[in-house]
Amino acid sequence: MQNLVRRYQGEPVEVIDRYGRVHRGVIDGAPPPGGMFLRTGFGRRFIPFFLIASLFLLRFGRRRVF
Repeated sequence: MQNLVRRYQGEPVEVIDRYGRVHRGVIDGAPPPGGMFLRTGFGRRFIPFFLIASLFLLRFGRRRVF
């Protein structure tokens, strides 16, 4: 997952967690161990890797990445 986060750093993404909540933002900063930061209009949000069910790139429509 770390390599995936680094590859799409700075790209707009949509993350769906395992509870069905959708988080939209831009992958921000170097990924800390065990998670990633999403930059949204309201600040930064930490998403732990164990919570991520799927990750979509928003740049090219809804293409599944993970």
